[in-house]
Amino acid sequence: MSAFPPIGELVPHADGMLLIDAIIAAEGETVRSETTIRADSIFFQRGHGVPAYVGFEFMAQTISAYDGLKRRKSGEKPAIGFLLGCRKYASAKMFFAEGERLEIETTSLLGEEGMASFDCKIFGASGAEVASAVINVYRPSDPEAFLQAQI
Repeated sequence: MSAFPPIGELVPHADGMLLIDAIIAAEGETVRSETTIRADSIFFQRGHGVPAYVGFEFMAQTISAYDGLKRRKSGEKPAIGFLLGCRKYASAKMFFAEGERLEIETTSLLGEEGMASFDCKIFGASGAEVASAVINVYRPSDPEAFLQAQI
């Protein structure tokens, strides 16, 4: 039994777009999730696997889970956030293979007024780093009002 709630209770994504399977560790400003590459993934390309650029979304969803854990501790529900950008996404491979288990680690570098920056890494089965990036996000205090103001 996991020490963490099911991922769907932390990340506000519909089933088909929920790409990480579980949180496996959380300490301080660092959260680690896992995912296994499956042929039924919306991004799976037969004969290749899941393109490595989808690792960026694995990272973003792990950041969302980090926020979901923090919000849960204060009795709040998960909230949507917005990706502002990414610096230096790099991957050692072109595709993640079917059946491959990945661990995604995000560490909060700074956060203020809803803006945050995270150092992100993906590790393969051998524990070797296979992708990395720095991701910037924004979570307004009232996402619905923020979206309405943009229309």
